[in-house]
Amino acid sequence: MAKIIFANWKNKITTEADAVELARATDAKGLVLLPLHEFLSEVRAVVQHAELGVQDYAPDAFVSGARYSLVGHADRRAAGDTDGIIAEKLALAVRDGLIPILCVGESRAERGSGVTNEVLKRQLKQGLSRLRDLNFEICPVYVAYEPLWAISNGVDHEQCSVETAVHRIAYLKEQLLHLGCGVQAKYLYGGSVTSKNAEEYLYNKDIDGLLVGAASINVEELKNIWHSASKS
Repeated sequence: MAKIIFANWKNKITTEADAVELARATDAKGLVLLPLHEFLSEVRAVVQHAELGVQDYAPDAFVSGARYSLVGHADRRAAGDTDGIIAEKLALAVRDGLIPILCVGESRAERGSGVTNEVLKRQLKQGLSRLRDLNFEICPVYVAYEPLWAISNGVDHEQCSVETAVHRIAYLKEQLLHLGCGVQAKYLYGGSVTSKNAEEYLYNKDIDGLLVGAASINVEELKNIWHSASKS
């Protein structure tokens, strides 16, 4: 499978039993499950094909079975993670042997003000700024374009078109070329991804996978998204 699906359960699965049940039902190659950190070991014990990650950097994530770590997710930025904190977490994740997923994206107000590129450039540059301290020649990183105005949070939101997502990813790729920090990047789209729109994003060659939020805790939804990825 060329494309990868990251299933970010957020805080929607709140018991160990539900976490284990969901993990068993969606255990598939090409899928990365991101449970709450407190359930990581239990989920690890029941999956055979899916990989695991954490929703935010934690010092014991790698030894607990995670291979990936989200950093800079919209929820964490809203909770107070600054660009500096995100840079520190990303560097620590790489140091620990985790592959970071750096989330970047503009708000509705920033988009309306025409400063999207400036926001993305700052978040990308600052998020990767500590990597030079590690002296890695090649550092694998996923960059997830996550426009805040397209995230479903109980209020009105728009669907980000494939064309817009690809345009923003192209800009991020261009900016990364100028940073020269040894990053080997792949690019994800995240923002109200469902089984109805996943195929549109996955079939574009410039999008390497999806970061799925609310739909990831619905077994049939996630299976359908995974199936679209398996065909792309």
